[in-house]
Amino acid sequence: MKARLLSVLHLFVPHKNELIALLLGAASVLAFAPFEIAFVMLLGLAGLFWLWQQKAQNAYQGFKLGLWFGLGLFGVGVSWLFSSMYFYSGVNIVLAVVATFLFVLFLSVYIGLAGWLALYFKDDKRPGLMLFVLFPAVWVAAEYLRGNLFGGFPFLQVGLSHIDSWLAGYAPLLGVLGVSWAVAISAGLLLWFAQQRAWFVPGLMLGVLWATGGLLQKVQWVEPAGKPIDIALVQGNIPQEKKWRRDEFYPSLKRYVEMTKQHIDADVIVWPETAIATYFDVVEKGALFSFIKDAKLMNKDILVGVIAGKDKEYYNALVNLGKPEERYYKTHLVPFSEYFPFVGFFKFLNLFFDIPYDSFSHGPENQPPLKLGGQLVGLSVCYEMAFGEELARYLPDAKYLITVSNDAWFAHTLEPAQQLQEVRMRALELGREIARSTNTGHTVIVGVDGQIKAQIPAYEEGVLRDKVQPYDGMTFYAQWKQLPIEMMLFAIFGFILGKRYFLTGRFGRVKNR
Repeated sequence: MKARLLSVLHLFVPHKNELIALLLGAASVLAFAPFEIAFVMLLGLAGLFWLWQQKAQNAYQGFKLGLWFGLGLFGVGVSWLFSSMYFYSGVNIVLAVVATFLFVLFLSVYIGLAGWLALYFKDDKRPGLMLFVLFPAVWVAAEYLRGNLFGGFPFLQVGLSHIDSWLAGYAPLLGVLGVSWAVAISAGLLLWFAQQRAWFVPGLMLGVLWATGGLLQKVQWVEPAGKPIDIALVQGNIPQEKKWRRDEFYPSLKRYVEMTKQHIDADVIVWPETAIATYFDVVEKGALFSFIKDAKLMNKDILVGVIAGKDKEYYNALVNLGKPEERYYKTHLVPFSEYFPFVGFFKFLNLFFDIPYDSFSHGPENQPPLKLGGQLVGLSVCYEMAFGEELARYLPDAKYLITVSNDAWFAHTLEPAQQLQEVRMRALELGREIARSTNTGHTVIVGVDGQIKAQIPAYEEGVLRDKVQPYDGMTFYAQWKQLPIEMMLFAIFGFILGKRYFLTGRFGRVKNR
């Protein structure tokens, strides 16, 4: 027991190699928004692969190196969690630091697991296959697990860092994990190229990989369907410290109503997540009674973020004021914020947080798209935009997508730009334009190529008025979601395990002769 405890504690004692891994992970954040220096991710992964290849002698050391890389990557990349807890949730600084560290550690364990697998299956006699096949596969397997287990935490998937490179061509084919795989393979090939005198093979493979990605970008997966929709996306810019105060309720509501009236001729008007900071039933019969009545008479599609429900059943919802019976209830809630998993064990955490409405109910799965502006549209709220396979359920019926968010929780941190990067990836994966309305930014319209068509400045009050083009058809990813990635991972690890079994008679590591 004592030996096991010492072994665990030893994980957190960094030596030279662990410090290198930590720095590589921290530097890799530069590949993501708002910095978007994509090649840094290639160098970071190549450095980690080199550590696994040259400095790790066993699975434990592989795990430790992966863990420290993750501590650097997530310690810098998701530092916004501390900001939301300390500045806006009423958590004291010590608890905020501890909670952020534990979350970073949890995310880092997945990369540690990748390192454990890399060294468990490592074969020094075949360095090319190790760098080209094994290391990229264990990395993608770790990202897949992180994005699916315990509700999913798909933050900083390396594929996001290459939304503007040729490798983005793999997104409509295999999704963000396919782009991650291409990035990881590229990193492995670069390392192989640097180590080999006979550079022709890795150089050729790298060229083919990138050229294929570039050619895939020219594939027209979807086609326009009908005329563009005139849309107005309202950005109220209500600071989080004011948003839930009673004395700010009417001024905030007045701000949204006045901006909406200025664009009432738009086909669709969208307010951000929880723009109305109370129950819809309250404002429907009170403060917004006349406004809603006018919206009904004019048959206007005014989609607003609000809390819907009563008693113990309430939802983070979107309601069409022109037809209040048309609603969307958020399905994929944020763990430990909008709901508490394993509620009997974790609910005590709520004693340390001051989060309004922290026990939302899950909306029904497979909610149908709403008809807004004459076209069917798929809806999502904030965190749901991180899950492309879930948004794909709207297709092919939905012709465009609307998402709303309240990034004021993370104002002036890395998070708003990171979430915008996720929105761009979803548009590219699914072949649908996305209109995004946020409280403080980034309010944008993203095209099917993943590029921003229109936007307004963040942290300013304003309305983004532009066109959204509906599209028809489906990308390969929208049709098959993560199944191809799952099959590829199953085939690779099945082959490796099968080979090891036949060579050793058990599922163990082959010793190099």
